[in-house]
This record gives sequence, structure tokens and C-alpha cells, in this order.
Amino acid sequence: MLSHHEKQEVVNILNDILGPGTSMKNDEQAHYCPFCHHHKKKLQVNIKTQYWHCWVCDAKGRKIQRLLKRLHVDARKQKKLYEIYGDDYVVYNKDTVDERVELRLPNEFQSLLKVPKGKINPVYRKALKYAKERGISEEDIIRYNIGYCDSGMYSNRIIIPSYDRDNRLNYFIARSVFSEEKFKYKNPPVSKNVIMFENQINWDEPITLVEGVFDAMAVKRNAIPLLGKFIPKTLNESIYKKGVESINILLDEDAQDQALYYTMQFTNQGIETKNIKPSDKDASEMGFSEVNSKLKETEKTGFGDVISQKLKGL
Repeated sequence: MLSHHEKQEVVNILNDILGPGTSMKNDEQAHYCPFCHHHKKKLQVNIKTQYWHCWVCDAKGRKIQRLLKRLHVDARKQKKLYEIYGDDYVVYNKDTVDERVELRLPNEFQSLLKVPKGKINPVYRKALKYAKERGISEEDIIRYNIGYCDSGMYSNRIIIPSYDRDNRLNYFIARSVFSEEKFKYKNPPVSKNVIMFENQINWDEPITLVEGVFDAMAVKRNAIPLLGKFIPKTLNESIYKKGVESINILLDEDAQDQALYYTMQFTNQGIETKNIKPSDKDASEMGFSEVNSKLKETEKTGFGDVISQKLKGL
């Protein structure tokens, strides 16, 4: 049984992580949901039982630890909660039935295709300009459902959604369109262990692995952004399950150690692999024509090529 002081400590911790909440009866706290971003406080957390549930997107769990893990909260910040709840705070099994989360686009999301009525929205204008500077066409806007937010948690950001094979949202990128913004990216607090742009992928054709979403748009054809230099577990498994026969790896210069590692891995598994040697520009800066010229002129990378590239440092 938690004391009044311990309950208040839990409330303070949740307020610090989720933003100021509202106290309800039966030891319930109401907060804005970080998953569906509803404009009302629909995420309820029971301080006594630890059960949490959003009444809009149905994100839920039986332990507060699950919620904070979803939000990538540092373990040091969770230490106090463990001291309060003891072993009852920790989830020991890997059963994830109780942590279903349906990701949604921010409520403030607006398509770049829809011109605001009346006076031109300055954020819309800036987002459209940013998109054009990154080589994003109207076709790309339609294909990827690209939009922006002019208010809310993702205000002043261009939004690039990603959908899985069933056309369900599995992630989105929120990139600031203002150069003075300190934090360029502010992405949803969910796992990156997804296959970006999966609904656009034909597994029977060669796939190209790139670092970011804008790189993928520059390649245009069958490109999967890694959101970094490491291949997510889900993607890695799918490559083998789908029987992919050919892979192009197009990572930046500072990620070449990892690129060569994956080249070896896929080559050893009988997958024809090309490691595209980087230039002083990333894929999004090169654009469609230059990127695809590099893809065509690069021959498949063999074991000897990998060793040679490692010795030469590229």
C-alpha cells in the first residue's frame, strides 16, 4: 500500500515526464496522450494499480514501466519509481499483449497539397519552400502523404509519415522547417524497429538502404530509410523472409564501417550486394539522376572488394 507521500512522488514524476496532469478519483491521473496527441487529457494512469490506458487510441499497459519504456525515459529517472513500487514495478516477461499502441498523426496535421484558405499560413509557406529545397515534388507529397503542423507539439515542422504493408501508420518524421530551431527532429515516442515506407516496397525487386527519409525520396525506387546507420531487427528479418535477392547500400561516409559490415553479412548469405561509395554529398543532396547513375555504375561488392575498401579506408 502506497503512502500519501509516495503517491504524490509518483504524481510529480509523471507530471515531469508527461506534462501536468489532472487528479481524478480512485488514484487516477489524466494526461495528454503522447501517442495519439488528442487535444484532451485522455491518457489515464492509476497510481495504485499502475494500469494505464488512453481512451482514444487504446494504448494501454499493466505497468508504468511499460509506458516509460515506450517513451524512452532514461533508467535513472525511473529509479525512484522502482524504490516506491519495489519489484512490482518491473516487468520480467516479454509478453507485450498489454502494451498495444496505435500510432496516429498529430491532430494538427495538414496536407501540403491543401492550400489554406484566406491569408497564406506562414508555416505552410515555409514548409512548402523547405520541401521544394529538398527536392520533394508534388508526386512525392501525394505518394508519402506529406504534411505539416502549424500548432501543437509538432508546430513548425514538416511531417513525413510511414505506413506498413497494410497501410497503417508505423512511424513519422517531424522535421523543423526553421533553421534556428535547436532540435531539428522531434519524432514520436515509439520504437524505430519498423520498416519505413513498407507499403511502397516491392520485395521482388532490388532494395536500396539509405539513412534518412529525404535520401529515400531522392532514390525514389524501392528505397528504405534506416533512420540512422543500423538496420532495424524487423527489417533485417524481413529481408531474409521475403527472399530478397539484391540490395544496394547507400550510407553516408561516416557510416561506412557499418555499411561494409552489412555488405559482408548479405554477401555471405548469397544476396547480391552493392555498397555505393559515398561522395561529399548525401543521397538527398545528389538528387534522383545522380543517385541512380551511381547505382547503375556500381558493380556488386564481393569479399575482396570489402577487404580492399577497409584497407583503403574507402
